[in-house]
Amino acid sequence: MFDNLNVSLFLAYKSITKGNKGTQLLTIFIMSLIFVNLVFIGSIFLGLTETMNNQVVNTLYGNIVIEPKKDEKYINDVQSLRQKINSVPGIKGISPQYVIGASLSYKDKSGAWAVRSINPADEMTVTTIHNFMIDGEYLSTLDTSEIILGKEIAGGYGGDLEHVSLGGVKVGDSIDVLFNNGVKRSYRVKGIFDVNFIQSDLMAFISQKEMESVLGNEDKASQILIKTQDRGNEDGYIKQLLELGVKEKIQPWPVYAGIVKNVIISFDIIAMLISAIGLFVASVTIFIIVYMSTISKRRQIGILRAVGIKESIIIQSYLFQAMFIVICGTMIGLLIVLFVIGPLFIAHPMRFPIGYVSLSIVPEKISVNALSLFAAALTAGFIPSWMAVRETIIEAIWGD
Repeated sequence: MFDNLNVSLFLAYKSITKGNKGTQLLTIFIMSLIFVNLVFIGSIFLGLTETMNNQVVNTLYGNIVIEPKKDEKYINDVQSLRQKINSVPGIKGISPQYVIGASLSYKDKSGAWAVRSINPADEMTVTTIHNFMIDGEYLSTLDTSEIILGKEIAGGYGGDLEHVSLGGVKVGDSIDVLFNNGVKRSYRVKGIFDVNFIQSDLMAFISQKEMESVLGNEDKASQILIKTQDRGNEDGYIKQLLELGVKEKIQPWPVYAGIVKNVIISFDIIAMLISAIGLFVASVTIFIIVYMSTISKRRQIGILRAVGIKESIIIQSYLFQAMFIVICGTMIGLLIVLFVIGPLFIAHPMRFPIGYVSLSIVPEKISVNALSLFAAALTAGFIPSWMAVRETIIEAIWGD
């Protein structure tokens, strides 16, 4: 068996060293580009997924959301509940909020949006909205007559929903807010924020103290957002909260990411289709190279068989040639990804409607792409070489 393998390797070596160097280099370059494309497509879609998940966690819900008990409108005894939550190791931030629907109006423009109330010091430990003020300032704890708006509500800041916005509210303008409980207040716009995520940019915030005066409540909340030290271990934190006697409804952030989940599924399907096309192109390229090689060396193959070289050895030699091309192309492509494209995207992430996206290069995905390309090349190399040795020796040497 080892003798046969050595003969196959020798034939492959001679074919590579004696073959057309330009064609071989071009083929290897094509393989490297195909590999780069496979890794890039998978990594950019993983990056999009990671960015969307980060936006949901960092600007909307935190890692865990506590909601009122069944058939209750508010969470009661918030301060007592805070003490329990703070006793759990790994909790980084807690932000109780009221969430109420309201009609916001400015001049002749109006619309219905959700208004959240926050204690700014608490909110900054859970979400990152305070880092994305594009005009004006973030709220402070004592603000009772001021409001901050997402750019999709304010309008005039390059949003995607300008047609349903307030038409260009600026910092310092006064807007009227009619809450769902019938209370109407006027607020000065203190700031405009843009986190580059539509769901977050469709929110408005007032202080917790102001909302309590609107609702007539104290020490209550519509929801409590919790920021944890690590993402992906939410179930562990929820278990600890339940063991501490928290009776309210506790949900991890993925429960609230329904739209995001559907988008991510679509990304996965698109990535699979593009990868399949890339593998098909790689297979066709290898097939053509090996097929042309067998055609040009038809007589040589016949002579090899005439002197006793087994058909399997000849097939193996062409498979080794295909393996050589793919291995070289994969190595070059990997170097391009790790030392050119990867660092470039880290330094200059692409701006998408959901946020800034960089490549998420995962070793497991690279391995899968390399193995897929390897399998496609072996299949494409086997078929023409198998077809070549099916001819009789006389036909191969003398032609049809």
